[in-house]
Amino acid sequence: MRGADAEEFRAVMRHFPTGVTVLTTIGPAGPHGMTANAVMSLSLHPPTALAAVNHETNTYAILRNASSFAINFLAADQEELAVLFARSNPREDPFDRVAWRPSPETGDPVLAASVAVLECRLEQRIPVADHSLMVGAVAGSYIHRPDAAPLVFTRGGFRTVTGSPLQHEEKDA
Repeated sequence: MRGADAEEFRAVMRHFPTGVTVLTTIGPAGPHGMTANAVMSLSLHPPTALAAVNHETNTYAILRNASSFAINFLAADQEELAVLFARSNPREDPFDRVAWRPSPETGDPVLAASVAVLECRLEQRIPVADHSLMVGAVAGSYIHRPDAAPLVFTRGGFRTVTGSPLQHEEKDA
């Protein structure tokens, strides 16, 4: 059996919709953040989240020495925010253009307009190829905009979730 090459893999993964977040942390020079869509819930007991971070990002350089990070979930009306944090222009600080505050549990930046936030204490950094998996124990969680539609990324662009819930949708407990 042959393995897939990078272009085949990318073509397949373009069909998998992912949520869009901004991963934030505090470093010696202040706040840092990056748009991230490789984010997931890892465990409910205890609450644990995971984010994959490319080693070439400025934020990874800070996360190597950090003890915590925050995951800011974006809404469908926040595509501009996702693009702002996806740019890698070291002369432009996105935190100068957005409202934010330090999180209560870890002090990491919480974007004022985010849908929801997970504050995570960094438990493990697991290197995998050109990324590291940042495993975080959830220290705090907040929902700011419970009715906001989520921003998703699929087929090379930002989208929103539309349509009615499916019949078998899990109900909130």
